[in-house]
Amino acid sequence: MNLSSPANLLIAGIYYLLVGAMTLFSLFGVYILIRYGKSAITALIVALLYGFIYLEILAQSYSTLKNILT
Repeated sequence: MNLSSPANLLIAGIYYLLVGAMTLFSLFGVYILIRYGKSAITALIVALLYGFIYLEILAQSYSTLKNILT
């Protein structure tokens, strides 16, 4: 990635802030699900599904960021 220009550095910074926020929200969401969920199996299934969706969004956004910055 070319981070020499201020615009690219700003885009990368915003990306990493969003990734950090998504990580915190996902951890908090899994905590709430486990704490107040009806059963452990349901909580595990929903947490795994949520994790898969989170990783897919992360991969797509990283690919887009890489294309913008190159």
